[in-house]
Amino acid sequence: MKPLRCILISACALTVYAQQRPAENPPVTPVKQPESGSSTPTAPTTVGTKEGWSYDPDAGFVYSRGDFKWTSWGYGERLFDPGGEGSWRRVRQGMEFDLPRFTARYRPAFVYEVDFTDNNFFKQGPKWRISENLFWAVQNAEDPAKFRVLIGQNTHILTLEDFQSSGNLTTINRSLILEEHGSVFSCGTQFGIQMVKALSPRYSLSLSAQDNRGSFNTDRPQYLIGNSLAAKLETLLINDEKAGRKLTVGGRIDHTRDYHNGLFTLGSALGFEPLGAAEATGNKLSFEGDLVYTARVGKHPYTFESQALQSNFSRSRTSAGGIYGLLSFSVFDTNQLGDLDPFIRYDVVRLSRESIGGAAIQQALRAGVNYNLPFSRKLVNYHVEYARNAVHGPLAIVPVARSFNEFWLELRWNVIRYVRH
Repeated sequence: MKPLRCILISACALTVYAQQRPAENPPVTPVKQPESGSSTPTAPTTVGTKEGWSYDPDAGFVYSRGDFKWTSWGYGERLFDPGGEGSWRRVRQGMEFDLPRFTARYRPAFVYEVDFTDNNFFKQGPKWRISENLFWAVQNAEDPAKFRVLIGQNTHILTLEDFQSSGNLTTINRSLILEEHGSVFSCGTQFGIQMVKALSPRYSLSLSAQDNRGSFNTDRPQYLIGNSLAAKLETLLINDEKAGRKLTVGGRIDHTRDYHNGLFTLGSALGFEPLGAAEATGNKLSFEGDLVYTARVGKHPYTFESQALQSNFSRSRTSAGGIYGLLSFSVFDTNQLGDLDPFIRYDVVRLSRESIGGAAIQQALRAGVNYNLPFSRKLVNYHVEYARNAVHGPLAIVPVARSFNEFWLELRWNVIRYVRH
């Protein structure tokens, strides 16, 4: 229970700290998260930032001196299962060191992020198995979204959701199809080289040569750079700030070689209870498409996002595809009342193998609310989520066809504010 007490004490401290702070934000450039080329927060630029310590609610605690900047962040998520025991979902801490530029345009940077739940707070597995991100980068000195090349451990570029900070997710888990790719150690944190380049204000291109079979925080790390070759193109189709409308569309492709002894596992939406599986071996070819649309109804913003992902494994002749749609809406957002954001999400996954007649179909309907507590400056969040799971298919993939419910509660605290739209 000691970690829980630490989280609760930290949450209270953050709330008191936020209440005592002035309303305006420090004079720093806002963070640009998804476009940065990292799933970790990207430190804002040093332009206009006073030297010494400061606090940016969109980046974390910042120390600046000359052309050097050090940014630190952290967050924790505690799950409560009304029908069972509680558990930690994530407890992460990370830093970015923006070193002095070596040309007028470029600077080196070092980023790391660890998750103490990867080895149950050093109680299970190797002590070092906590690395989520660990890389060196050369990047645009003012905005890494314009250009960044990195080598080391970072989130694979294949999917939209993987590139969103896990400290600011709408739901407890990501999409079914993405979480289930994790059963063969695909997507998520991987070792290798990545590059992101803004081609124009509307187009951005990313390339990667990683391993994509699991690294650093897995039992059997693999580091073959170029085993996975991937590319993504993102387009900003609508950007109407006055009307509050924004639409981005992305497409991605990945080819990963030599999956062996793999078992693609279907899991429930919240607890990832195993529901079925099929062998997944050989080379994997994946295609992904996504869109995110944000707009307003009156003064109430809402966001709709959707993603489709299809993967085929050559040796086992296995096909795994899925799609989801997620809608969230801001009911109110004030300092005195907090802000309330209900959401609804639908996922469907199809898993088949050539040697097995028929395909397994899995569905999940999720609904819940995100509530940033009053006077917390969006640093403390209470989350409620319900999921209705259903799965059926051939006996060789799904041993038991079933439908069942899951209901979990979650307390989240963060040094970076939760912003949904």
